[in-house]
Amino acid sequence: MSRRAAVAELAPEDLAATLQTERAAADVRRADELARTTAEAAHDRARANVSVQARLDEMERAEREAAAAANADLARMYRQALAAGERTRITAGLARSAEARALRLEKLRGLNLRVLVPVLIGFAAWSTTGVQAGGAQLMGVTNTAPMWWALWLLEPVLIGAVVWVIIARAQLAASGGRLAEGAERIAWGCLATSVVLNLVAGAASEGGVLAMVGAMLAHAIGPVGAAATAHLIGVVDSSVTAADPWTEQGRPVPGLADMDLRPPTRRTLGDVPESTPESVTDRPVTVWPVAPEGRALLPIVARPTAPEEVTQEAPESAPLTWPVPTEGRALLTLVARPAVPETAPRTGDDLPKEPVTRARRTTRPAARPNKGAKVPPVLKPAPDPSPRQLSDADLAERLAALVAAGDLAPDAPVRAVQTALGIGFVRAKRIAQTVSAPAANQADAA
Repeated sequence: MSRRAAVAELAPEDLAATLQTERAAADVRRADELARTTAEAAHDRARANVSVQARLDEMERAEREAAAAANADLARMYRQALAAGERTRITAGLARSAEARALRLEKLRGLNLRVLVPVLIGFAAWSTTGVQAGGAQLMGVTNTAPMWWALWLLEPVLIGAVVWVIIARAQLAASGGRLAEGAERIAWGCLATSVVLNLVAGAASEGGVLAMVGAMLAHAIGPVGAAATAHLIGVVDSSVTAADPWTEQGRPVPGLADMDLRPPTRRTLGDVPESTPESVTDRPVTVWPVAPEGRALLPIVARPTAPEEVTQEAPESAPLTWPVPTEGRALLTLVARPAVPETAPRTGDDLPKEPVTRARRTTRPAARPNKGAKVPPVLKPAPDPSPRQLSDADLAERLAALVAAGDLAPDAPVRAVQTALGIGFVRAKRIAQTVSAPAANQADAA
């Protein structure tokens, strides 16, 4: 049967209810479809929003990272510039200080010697041949004579004396002294000798006047250059000595102690918290001993004091209390013992210790002539017989002797008899009965 036929057979009321139900179901389906579509659209928008927010967060993070990197670069550049500026400021301040000026002058003095002394030695080497030739010309010696060879040492000796005078003058000037004029005259005399000998060597050359003058000038280059170099060393050294690094145009040059050349620090004195020491009065007062609640403390009794150490006597009725009692606290009572009388005998550690003196052996005993020889058995003393080897009668006599001497009581136990005689328990009991039986009979007879 078809649905239309089934509907046609229904009553009008039932048909209306059925159609109403179908319309309601269709409305519910459409509403569900619309809700599903709306939810899917909202979900898509939410996902898109999340993606956009994620991209924005990533861009913001990248921006913060780039900004932090840029700030770090700027901070590094600032620190480098600040350090370079402080370094430049401190370096410039050090260079302007009086101590730096004095150090530069001392370096200039040493540099003057290190530069010009080799120049002086070079001119001396140039002048050595002329001095040797001039000396040989004046003395009329040839290369066969020893003096001709010795003349090669004349110029080094002269220049060595000049160099030593220059070095000594520099050292004296650095120490606040001054070289004597006689030493300088000797140096100039050495240079003059070198010049004269070189001129003599040049004058001995063959040729015309021009050739002789040219030879003399060529020979004079060495000694004149050495003299000029020595004079230049003296002039520079005098200039260094005359320089005053501590004043400039009548005003004192600031020293390192007067210049603020310390690098800046991050923390200053204001940033450091002041630490005040704890007051003694704020500390709690501790009283010893402290008696706990419901408990009794043991009394502390003072140690007896020798009579010679007692400086102050206290009445027996007045106990010594220490420390001062406080409110609500019970303290121990110190009871002093009576002083030891002088007539009381000393015992134990109170006895005076006397040093034990031993007699010192003055003579050494003579050695036996037969030392090391074996003693014959006949001459050896007979050993005491063992108690076990003695008879009961001998042991009874020993026991009776011990009782008579008072070393052993007549009614001593068997253990005492055993120990005294050094025998077994059974035998000691028998010996004791043997000795005690006659004594008991004598007592009964009496």
